[in-house]
Amino acid sequence: MNLRCNTRSLVFVGFSILVGCATSVEVPPETQAGLVDLRDQLESGKAQIQRTTNSARDLTQRPQAQIVPQIERLARDIQTLREMAAKGRESFEQRQGQSLQYFTHWESQLKGMSDSVREAGEERHSKSIASFKTLQDDVTSLRETFRPYMAALSEAELYLRTDTTAAGVKTITPRIEEALSVENSLMKKMDVVSAQIDSMRGSK
Repeated sequence: MNLRCNTRSLVFVGFSILVGCATSVEVPPETQAGLVDLRDQLESGKAQIQRTTNSARDLTQRPQAQIVPQIERLARDIQTLREMAAKGRESFEQRQGQSLQYFTHWESQLKGMSDSVREAGEERHSKSIASFKTLQDDVTSLRETFRPYMAALSEAELYLRTDTTAAGVKTITPRIEEALSVENSLMKKMDVVSAQIDSMRGSK
């Protein structure tokens, strides 16, 4: 559905803003600090997902005679990933609120300016908001893939706390494989978010 970009028709409901014009423009520096943080967290998150997935694959496909150390390594990696995800979610939500305040201030400032400046400013304002809406949609899609990935690994971790045997690993392997099956999709969606951030920061 195509919507006309009109600042006067923008309705701020949290940060879910329906704008359908260009969604990949450089945004003001005042809104970019959070983007830098988010991109850094994505890169760290990708590395941790790879470590966690490698630990899970090692446990299920190359079990050792002494399997407990492999189980413990996977548990540590899952816990680290869980903590990183929680921190990233909290940081993103905080930055959303700060950016919303900035856009509200920007809109207010435009009201007192000349018609020509206000018209041009409103277009920039609308396009910047649209970029953030695209970013929010990309992050939402990423979360929708990450949740089942994390849920599968968390359940495996919980089970293996009480059955630290080769037979226990075999029992929970199908659940672990559910997580492994979405690794590529998860990585691609993280790259999409990073690419959108780069665009919003004016990176080449």
